[in-house]
Amino acid sequence: MDSFDRLKGFARVAVVSLLAAGGGGYVHAAGFNRVNIGAPAPTFSAKGADGKAHRLREYAGRLVVLEWTSPVCPFTAVKYNSGAIQALQRYAAAHQVVWLSIDTAASDKAGYLTAADARERIARTHATVTEFLFDMDGRIARSYGAKTTPSFFIVDRDGTLAYEGAMDDQVFADDATGHEYMKSALDDLLAGHRVRASETRPQGCAIEY
Repeated sequence: MDSFDRLKGFARVAVVSLLAAGGGGYVHAAGFNRVNIGAPAPTFSAKGADGKAHRLREYAGRLVVLEWTSPVCPFTAVKYNSGAIQALQRYAAAHQVVWLSIDTAASDKAGYLTAADARERIARTHATVTEFLFDMDGRIARSYGAKTTPSFFIVDRDGTLAYEGAMDDQVFADDATGHEYMKSALDDLLAGHRVRASETRPQGCAIEY
């Protein structure tokens, strides 16, 4: 059994445990902000893997994807090892969509990355991101109500929240082809329409607050 198969096996056990606990595979937490679809997306500034500060307002007038990610989450690893996230990133880049990957993990957490670690991870996974950002105090994630990796938010051109949830309905890379929520949401927005399925339920690991 190779490392990819071991990751899938680990993730299967994890999601079965979550379902058995009644969580539907979704990690619940209290005390987080709730941003309604169509409401202004919380603004923020965060340090990137390039050592510079980046602000959401820099991308006003463009579609912006916020990807909450973790280097230690098996659900995230499955998506990256299959190439599914990279394919979506390339699609976004081809349509001039901003892609911001965000790691919410303090230095004492397993998912913590240094700037050098993040750059190495981007190179190793062949990720296509506009910036890789650090949210070590969890302020950005809490402002959006993010609880899970992987999970996604799309900020519309006017600065409002247009989508939040999962990338697709395939928890594991070898599941039958299902619905690509993020791809459909981007297609709707690129065509100038509202997102038809604007909220979905991500399944994965708890963000390390």
